Amino acid sequence: MLSNSSNGQSVIEVIIAVAIFIIIAGSAVVTVLGSFLTSRQGEEETNATFLAIEGLDAVTSIRNQSWDNLTDGDHGLNSTLGVWSFSGTSDPPVGKYTRKITVGSVERDASGDIVSGGGTVDVDTKKVSSQVSWNFVPSKLTLVELTSYYTNWQEVKITPSPALTPTSTPTPTPTPTFNSCNAVCLGSGYSVGTCRKNPSQCNSNGEVYQSGGDQFCTGGPNADTCCCRP
Repeated sequence: MLSNSSNGQSVIEVIIAVAIFIIIAGSAVVTVLGSFLTSRQGEEETNATFLAIEGLDAVTSIRNQSWDNLTDGDHGLNSTLGVWSFSGTSDPPVGKYTRKITVGSVERDASGDIVSGGGTVDVDTKKVSSQVSWNFVPSKLTLVELTSYYTNWQEVKITPSPALTPTSTPTPTPTPTFNSCNAVCLGSGYSVGTCRKNPSQCNSNGEVYQSGGDQFCTGGPNADTCCCRP
């Protein structure tokens, strides 16, 4: 009876040991598979990132050829003799990877900041995304997307010069026209002018001789000198 009990206990111990082994082995397999999948996913994401970066570099080359090449929409890329151009709406698959370039317009607000909507379209700026997609596993589509803004660096902004304000030409002051000794004296800042016999009479009367008015003193030898009273 004791022998049968020992045999039964041994069988149970063997079953338990096998179960523990299966659990440990299964955990190890799951760990190894998880590590492998993580490593493979990281490698594939790195490859996809390189393709996305190459896509943005290609767009830079296309932009440098002509700003008008950056038309809105989805594009594929083509390189002929090292010259990039848009072709189709996406690249032909490279292995498991498919690349697509999307060009879109950009809006800015009154301060010149880029906004998602409600602004004014900036015709000299484009938003470009380089997307690379692939199936990591048959039922899992994975995507890497890089985005950059491109400007029309060849566009020269010309600031209009302010309109010149016409300068008015000053009207020349007409030279006063005199017709008498008195007018000459008044025009010279004196109070009154009188025609006398000679300059001595000007002095004796407290006046100043003004030769410019002599031409108007035509009363004869006794009245041919223009005298001005201060």
